[in-house]
Amino acid sequence: MTSKNTSILKRSIPAAAGLLMSASLASASITGPDLDVSWIVDGSVNNATLIGTDLGGGIFSYSTITSEAGYMIDWEMTVNHNGGSGGYEILSSTLGISNLGFADAAFELSILLPTSFGSGSALYGGSIGGSITGDENGGYIGALGPDFSLWTGFVDGMQIASMIDSPFFVETSPFGSEAIPADAFGEPIPTLEGVAPIQSMSIEIDFILGGGDTASITSTFVAQVPAPATLALFGVAGLGRRRRRH
Repeated sequence: MTSKNTSILKRSIPAAAGLLMSASLASASITGPDLDVSWIVDGSVNNATLIGTDLGGGIFSYSTITSEAGYMIDWEMTVNHNGGSGGYEILSSTLGISNLGFADAAFELSILLPTSFGSGSALYGGSIGGSITGDENGGYIGALGPDFSLWTGFVDGMQIASMIDSPFFVETSPFGSEAIPADAFGEPIPTLEGVAPIQSMSIEIDFILGGGDTASITSTFVAQVPAPATLALFGVAGLGRRRRRH
């Protein structure tokens, strides 16, 4: 199994999760937001809370590896935690997922960022891309089901946008690699109007991954308190949560 230096685990994880992690804190005294991460693999549920490393300027990094006999997930996240002070709240993630088994496996991954802009409105946007690498039988990544998108964004637990909606699938030749088609919403990012977060922004990434295959998925979720002139342009009275679909 593999271990990686970076974040600190705050909540214990079942031993079956096989989380291997050592940690170090930045010397700065600034405390960033804790990230709640969870992963469901073929119905087996695990979760953890991570403390970030302060990079300065309200930016924090998080990194760890979770592994079991049948899979490995490499988590790499960066948070720009300046939304409450009129800047941007940005949750960026790069996830490397390996299905170590022979059969297809269902992955449901989530990352929750606690944040509050107070009452009012906010602008949102995001993007996603990635790739898949196959084994000697070729590679496959596809939708978890007809109601699942590859990426879904939430504000205070309510869905605000999705990217790469079902049905989707990407296949590779034996030992080949293919790109997962890029997608985005709220372009130019961020311009999708919605209600400001009171408690959290979060993402879910759901998919089926072929046995022996590896996927890399990179995404960004951005929120900003709009300037008064921008609010007037959108019409504050009409702002609300909405879901974007293709």
